[in-house]
Amino acid sequence: MITLLNTLFSEKGELFTIGQGRCVLFAHCKPQIGIYEKSTQVPVLVKTGGQMKSMRFVIALCGDTEFTCFTVEERMQNAERYELTADLLRNDGIVERFYFHNISLVEINSSGEWEFELNATEEQMRKLSEMAGI
Repeated sequence: MITLLNTLFSEKGELFTIGQGRCVLFAHCKPQIGIYEKSTQVPVLVKTGGQMKSMRFVIALCGDTEFTCFTVEERMQNAERYELTADLLRNDGIVERFYFHNISLVEINSSGEWEFELNATEEQMRKLSEMAGI
C-alpha cells in the first residue's frame, strides 16, 4: 500500500539538464515534493507476519514552469540526467536551499505536470521529513 504522508511546496526552484559535460538551466519552477510511504506485507513463519516500510520522495513541477529554451524536446533528448534546486521554508521560518542531484524523470502527464523520482541522501530525507512533520 502506498500512502501520501505530506507535500512540501517551494516558491522558487530551478531545473537543470546535465549532458555532454555541461550543466544548463532548463526551467524556473515551483516544485512540490510529495513524501510517500510504501508498506509491504512480509510473509513469516507465524500467522501475523510483518510489514516492511520504505519512504519515497517525488518531485512534481506544475503548470507555472517557465522553460529557458525554445525547443524543450530537443533539450530533453540531449539530457543525460536532471538536477534541481528548491527553496523550502523550514519550521523556524528560514528558507533553506536544497540541491537534488541525479533526479529521474518518471512521467509528463496530460495536464503538463512533470514528475521526478528523487534519490535523496539520508540527510536530505531527515530534513524533509522534519519539515513535513513526519
